[in-house]
Amino acid sequence: MRRTFRIILLLALPFGLVPAFATPAAAEPEKVEAPAVGMSAADLDKMLAPLVGDGDATARRAAIKATLDLGTDAIPAIAKELKELSKNQSGAVFAAQKLAREQRRGQPDMEMVDALLDMKKNDGPGAKTALTTLVLLKALAHMGTTPAVRVIITTSDDHAGALRQEIGKILHDLGDRALPALIEAKKDPSSEVRKFAHAQIEAMGKKTAGDAVQTKSNQVLADVLRAFANIHEIDAVPVILSFVNSDRAEVQGAAREAIMRFGNDAVWKVREAYTNLTGKSPPESAKSDEVAKELFAAYDRVRLKEVYDLLEQGKKSEQEGKLDEAVAQYDKVLARQPLLDRRAEMVPAFVGFAKAQADAGKADVAKATLRKALRLDPEGPHAAQIRAELLTIEGKELEARGIAEKDLFARALLEDPANAGARAELDRLEAGSEDRHQKLQRYAAAGAVFAVAVAFIVLFGGRRKAGKTAKPRARAA
Repeated sequence: MRRTFRIILLLALPFGLVPAFATPAAAEPEKVEAPAVGMSAADLDKMLAPLVGDGDATARRAAIKATLDLGTDAIPAIAKELKELSKNQSGAVFAAQKLAREQRRGQPDMEMVDALLDMKKNDGPGAKTALTTLVLLKALAHMGTTPAVRVIITTSDDHAGALRQEIGKILHDLGDRALPALIEAKKDPSSEVRKFAHAQIEAMGKKTAGDAVQTKSNQVLADVLRAFANIHEIDAVPVILSFVNSDRAEVQGAAREAIMRFGNDAVWKVREAYTNLTGKSPPESAKSDEVAKELFAAYDRVRLKEVYDLLEQGKKSEQEGKLDEAVAQYDKVLARQPLLDRRAEMVPAFVGFAKAQADAGKADVAKATLRKALRLDPEGPHAAQIRAELLTIEGKELEARGIAEKDLFARALLEDPANAGARAELDRLEAGSEDRHQKLQRYAAAGAVFAVAVAFIVLFGGRRKAGKTAKPRARAA
């Protein structure tokens, strides 16, 4: 038997067989399903079912948590549900509120939702309505957007104001984020909602337009400026005009939009601002929107001079090879003027900076920089190069996770045949694939040799043994 295996090994040696580990197949990228757009009323009812049903405390609290995690796409469904809940008997809601307050007596930090959940008689229609309403209001507060807060404020008039005190606490906790919707509510059709909004604004110390714009959030400030335009508050026009030349694009756009919506009601304030800036009066026949556009253009000319100075500083840093400084200066330019007509001139610096970051192992910074460069000039001369570099970085990231994705490098070379990184990675992967193919061929050939050797031994070795057995042994004399 030992001799037989020696023969097999001798036959296999010419094929260069050596022990090897099989290379694992590339893993398929995980498929992520796109989230559903919006939320239907039926989906919301299903989510709330454990809350209003006979489920245990654990199921109820799980339903609350799921509701609080809803996104802004659920606002229409929540508003519809709150409207349906408002049709329930107000007396029963008042009674449930009273029991809940007794439940948390001596526990001032206890939430009303917890009190409604924990009280003994929590299975009545009033308790269920109050609990569901408060949970939905807290979900809206968790979103914190102006459309969400509008729904919260409108609900303050439901159930004869039974939940107004709790809604006031919710708005207090929201702080400045509640302000734009409260400003709009000053002109609500309901006198009770108007009165409630005025009280909340006064409690916040935001009675005047000058007070209202004192916020650190660009989004809140933009929404406040639009809110003044929505209710046509003329006294706010001078304050809004002070932001039409803001360096913050979001605020500037909201201020200009608001001024245009005031129309001729703001014409004298707009004319005054134009005269103060340019030193000359606009034509007497000019309408408010015409003067406003001229005012905006005059501001832009002044501001753009500063922006172009920053751009030139960035170009100088780029020429000196100081890409980090150039990118920092270009970022300042884009912060002040995102749609600058010469923004395409910044692309080479961003691309060079991104490559340096990629070489330094900072793939996330490199990708973010490349995407910014692509947004600046999506169809420009560097667009294909940028797309190729993004594909190359993504391919290398997958390789680092053990996923060999040749297609990404092939696509990168289609975008930019001069991309050396993609070419090197693709050649390496294809060489490895060819080597594995050759090894498989050698294994197959060796298997065939092995089979022939075994057959040879079985066939001829068996005959020889049979011949020896057939030979008669000589008998002793």
